[in-house]
Amino acid sequence: MKQRFFDAHCDTISEVLEKGQNLKKNFLHLDLNRLEEYDGYLQVFAAFIDKKNIRTTPQKHCMSLLESLRKELKYNLVTTWEDLKATADSGKIGAILAIEGGEALTGSLEMLNRYYQMGVRLITLTWNYANELGEGVLEDSGGGLTEFGRQAVIAMEELGIVIDVSHLSPTGFWDVAKHTKYPFIASHSNVKALCNHPRNLDNEQIEFLIRRKGCIGINFFPEFLVHERECDVSDIIQHMEYILSLGGEDCIGFGSDFDGISSLPKGIAGVQDMREIKRAMKDAGFQDEIIEKICFSNFYRIFWETLGRR
Repeated sequence: MKQRFFDAHCDTISEVLEKGQNLKKNFLHLDLNRLEEYDGYLQVFAAFIDKKNIRTTPQKHCMSLLESLRKELKYNLVTTWEDLKATADSGKIGAILAIEGGEALTGSLEMLNRYYQMGVRLITLTWNYANELGEGVLEDSGGGLTEFGRQAVIAMEELGIVIDVSHLSPTGFWDVAKHTKYPFIASHSNVKALCNHPRNLDNEQIEFLIRRKGCIGINFFPEFLVHERECDVSDIIQHMEYILSLGGEDCIGFGSDFDGISSLPKGIAGVQDMREIKRAMKDAGFQDEIIEKICFSNFYRIFWETLGRR
């Protein structure tokens, strides 16, 4: 079985810039040298916008992060379904640009189009707090999506941008469900029944994503896996098994949150250890077909379908 992976979320570019590193080789959770050790790796790189901790406007900050990503990843960028297929077929690294925090849009559909032209193919609608699109999980008054948020998700579907509801409030989740018709994702969220954290999804949300043929990226942060500071790979497997028990074999992938979290499960030091998770899945009795879906094919399908709409 090929050692290939698709990871729907990392925050590496922010860490690279903050710590004066580079994306080719660094001491962070992820770099291009380590990705090259695999038989293929598709990675979503997020431009993370925390409006409370930036020195400029969300738009300027986002633009700066995206330009840095484009410079570092110019030979690996995936913006079309043809790029996606070529990368998967070649076994090379593919990089997909994303925005985490819809305040970068500044309430403007024109900015949404501009980001699309820059290569953005996924937008996480909110971080933990409210913005022009809607409310995050830590600033949730029950308002859900704003009118602009409803317009934006419709426009994202038309453009071919994957809609990501990780960090979005529960009411916002159901507003997205109501105002969209295609699969959407929770790029880096876990199972609330196993770890009762606001960032995780309840059974009703998981079952809807399964029916809609969306996808959930399992987040590696211990506090989202077990609500404690320490855990191990078996806890990642447990969240997968729970979603599988609901009929979600086509709905599970990875959303590692590398370089966006302060700790990792024991046995996972960074992207070099993705193969250890795959080995644990095999040891837990997962069939090869399901392992391939979780490691690669489920998120590949989401992006294939979304990019193919243009």
